[in-house]
Amino acid sequence: MLVFVLHPDVEVLAALTGRMRVRGLETAHATEAAPLLERGQKQRPLVIVAPDHATSVRGAAELAALRGAFPGTPEIPIPPLDPADEVRVAAVVDAVTSAIVASAPADKPAAGAGEVRGDLAQIPLPDLLQLLSMGKKTGTLTVTTGTGGGELRLHDGEVVDAMFRRTEGLKAVIRLLGERDGAFHFAPDASPTLRRIVEPMSTILMEGTRQVDEVRRLREALGFKGAQVALQVVDARAFDADPTIKDTARLLASPRLLDELLDDDPRTDLEILRVLGQIDKAGALVRLPLGELRPSLGGPEGLVVLRGLLRRLRPRGYRGHARLVLVGKPATIARARKAAARIAEAAPGADAGSETTSDRVMESTVVLQLGEGVTLELVTLVDRPELVPTFPIVLAGAVGLVSLDRPSPALGELVEELEVALVDARSVAEAFEDRPLEPGDPVSLAGVIRGAIEGMGAT
Repeated sequence: MLVFVLHPDVEVLAALTGRMRVRGLETAHATEAAPLLERGQKQRPLVIVAPDHATSVRGAAELAALRGAFPGTPEIPIPPLDPADEVRVAAVVDAVTSAIVASAPADKPAAGAGEVRGDLAQIPLPDLLQLLSMGKKTGTLTVTTGTGGGELRLHDGEVVDAMFRRTEGLKAVIRLLGERDGAFHFAPDASPTLRRIVEPMSTILMEGTRQVDEVRRLREALGFKGAQVALQVVDARAFDADPTIKDTARLLASPRLLDELLDDDPRTDLEILRVLGQIDKAGALVRLPLGELRPSLGGPEGLVVLRGLLRRLRPRGYRGHARLVLVGKPATIARARKAAARIAEAAPGADAGSETTSDRVMESTVVLQLGEGVTLELVTLVDRPELVPTFPIVLAGAVGLVSLDRPSPALGELVEELEVALVDARSVAEAFEDRPLEPGDPVSLAGVIRGAIEGMGAT
């Protein structure tokens, strides 16, 4: 029984929520609407408690945002209130409990009553949604396809929210409308849900069907008929002047699958494919073999050589993974960490970070499984002069240090002092791969790692 309490006065909030907790009510409270709106995406409130009128333009906007996000939710007004006035505080809380009792459903539907199951090949999703709309159904429609699962939440026959793979809202609905194979299950649910889609069902079906047809046509015209298409943009910075293309080009600065791009770019699939058409027309869009998305360090024969070299390079008496340290500027290391995770032999390191930890100074990024019990841990370091004195902890036992950028003077001095093998990644890329180093490209990074080990093993 979650109650949202909004009030600009912290003392009033404390008085109200304290009394509600005594009554056994769960509360979420804030002086502004944003935290409550975020909480409401996970759990909808049974009652909203807010000032009976706004005293400022901002306050009015806060109230309007909260009411608009949870239409139909009972609202209890807070009159001008002295937090020390226990009688008036209790009166507000009494009104909250009365509203909760009044909103409780008298009878729950029997388990399984009104449920619908079927196959999308027999009943296409547009037809199914039209039937649910005509019946003014409320509940959750779960769709399971070969590419992922999704949910559409309906209220009185209208889609009010949707999720599919990593997309949400209207984009998820349109993506689901294009699915032709899979199973569905509709379960009635009397509980209202957060509304993130405001378009009526008729508009969704008409516009969604149009976009699905256009997306299919564009995919075929661009040679993307299959889902597993790997793409990369040559010189993504060349498109920085065009705001409609810049973001998509940057996402493709490193190779990725088309479906990953469609999930990660918040625009509609139709908009993204039109942008890809412009990039392709400029001759900057490259189709890649899927092997280049997850390149191997050297294939079966190459791994045999690398295993032998690592056994020789590993310091005597050192237990644990053989360790290769990559060092560079913050932006370079952030790109290298993502690329390293795409190498075919890679497994996540002990403290591998996600997007939220991309600024980590030191990280065990991946462990490369080379077979026969031989592993290579890739540790990434951000080269900051003030942090260099801490690096000996990581460099102890390392087979070598690979510099992705020109090392700082402090790092250069430390390497000489510790007598650690220092490898210039750019020189290795040009010598072994015959192309410039691109730290964000897994193919380029795999070549540098392989070349560094072979170069150190030959000395």
